[in-house]
Amino acid sequence: MASPIEYLNVVRYFRDARPWTTETTAKPTWNQVEAAIRQMDNYCFPIVQLGCRDPDDDNDSFNVVGGDGRLSLFHFMAEWLYDDSSGNRSEVRLWESDQGYFCCECNVISDLDLALRITKKYFETGSYDELDAVI
Repeated sequence: MASPIEYLNVVRYFRDARPWTTETTAKPTWNQVEAAIRQMDNYCFPIVQLGCRDPDDDNDSFNVVGGDGRLSLFHFMAEWLYDDSSGNRSEVRLWESDQGYFCCECNVISDLDLALRITKKYFETGSYDELDAVI
């Protein structure tokens, strides 16, 4: 079965203040997606996005933000967000370069295998409907 994912965006920041860049891969493989998530470091590589449409016209992207063992997974339009309902609701910052990303501690996954399983389900289906079942 082919994945419905049309693109993988990897956003890169530079410590020497060069402007950030986005590398887009059309029709990525799961290995490319997994490698992009594994390289996330919360500064130079803090954002990975997957989408089922043209990346220039997609408000429905699946986002992975953070790195160094702390990731947040969410729908761009905030209709789906990883949430550990028993977790702490205090605000934390992920993505240390540029403006960063702020969320509640309960929205942060420290289990890389869990983050990859959730992301793989989205990669396989292109849907948020089944993601909570993976958790």
